[in-house]
Amino acid sequence: MQLENIAPIAEIISSVAIVATLIYLSIQTRQTNAALEANSRQSTMTADMTLIAALISHPEAMGNADRPFEELTVAEKQQLGNVFAGVLRSREFAWLQYRDGILDAPTFASYMETPLRWIREFEAFAYYWNQFSKSVNPEFADCVNSALKEHT
Repeated sequence: MQLENIAPIAEIISSVAIVATLIYLSIQTRQTNAALEANSRQSTMTADMTLIAALISHPEAMGNADRPFEELTVAEKQQLGNVFAGVLRSREFAWLQYRDGILDAPTFASYMETPLRWIREFEAFAYYWNQFSKSVNPEFADCVNSALKEHT
């Protein structure tokens, strides 16, 4: 008789505990997702800051982007190629984070603005995109090519 009276109370307590656990797990999941997004943004920002520091140290690198590609020396072409490769790889990383749901669409679009603009405006970067697009993630290459077509 005593157990019969305790059983309904135990069921209520266990139901409340399950609901509390689900709420706790939901909060933890949101916090984990926010931390992952912040980490992804930090990684991309670190790559950008490293590139900006390199360009400050070597301002001629971007100055050469305005020149006709065939007039550049081998060293200048390599320098531009390395600058573009750095930007491209950090954006490929951002795309992977976007694809996996860690970055939101507006954040990803803001990250992509620089390489897309460079490809559209500078002959050297268009050349390097044609070369590098064969070695990046094929879905990322499709994403970039689609964005380039939409703009034209």
